[in-house]
Amino acid sequence: MKKLLYIFGIFCSLFFVSCEEEIILDFDKNIPRLVIDGNLFIGEPEFNKIHLSTTTDFYSGVFPAIDDAQVSIKDIDTDYIYEFINTGSGDFANNAFIPEMSKVYELTVVYNNETYKATSTLLTPPEIINVDQANDGGFTGDSYEFRFNFQDNANEENYYLVQMVSPVDKYFGVTDDMFTNGNIMNDMYFYDKDDLKTGDKLNHSITSISKGYFNYLSKLLAISGENGNPFASPMGTVKGNIVNQTKEDNYALGYFHIAKRNHYTHIVK
Repeated sequence: MKKLLYIFGIFCSLFFVSCEEEIILDFDKNIPRLVIDGNLFIGEPEFNKIHLSTTTDFYSGVFPAIDDAQVSIKDIDTDYIYEFINTGSGDFANNAFIPEMSKVYELTVVYNNETYKATSTLLTPPEIINVDQANDGGFTGDSYEFRFNFQDNANEENYYLVQMVSPVDKYFGVTDDMFTNGNIMNDMYFYDKDDLKTGDKLNHSITSISKGYFNYLSKLLAISGENGNPFASPMGTVKGNIVNQTKEDNYALGYFHIAKRNHYTHIVK
């Protein structure tokens, strides 16, 4: 998953073009804000780290990394603290941190004499039961249709992050069980037959997420557009669950979320 990237500034929807003069918009460049990419996926070493950076001005494509911070995660049940060590380029890691299901963990970041905190609970993801493939899907019956089926837990509200990587595209989305509580749910995809062939692999993953993270991702997806990349520098600020304990109005961008993804690979028939 790509890193969270944010641009802090004012979105302008109108550009006046002159054939004689180039107009440079004066976006706010003076207040860099801390960005905390705290999305950890258990069992996936490349995603077992906290990344720190700052926002940048509208015209810059460089997001400065932060290496001079203190980062730790505490097991709320035991009060044990895992110190995360800077490994360069704004990344902080601790290979001994292996969270347990249903436990609550608290992230602490100390930067510029200010302390930021957030909590996350590791939720158990559902397993894919089976995959239904139809070769006459779509309105005209000339598309592939794939349904990745899983059982929803009837005893609680559930929110899910689903991802699909195919030979032709990548999909990232969220869903909930508001109208399907306790039922077998499915994550459905359609592909043109010209895009896939027998033997191609569809790599699907599903994650149980909190209601707060569901709302956060929904906003990012609305900004980036349907099927868009929610982590590709949205024009605006979407607040996550990270709170500045020292100076509340100097909030950080980003989100702290610990999750386990269940992966399933389907071979096109």
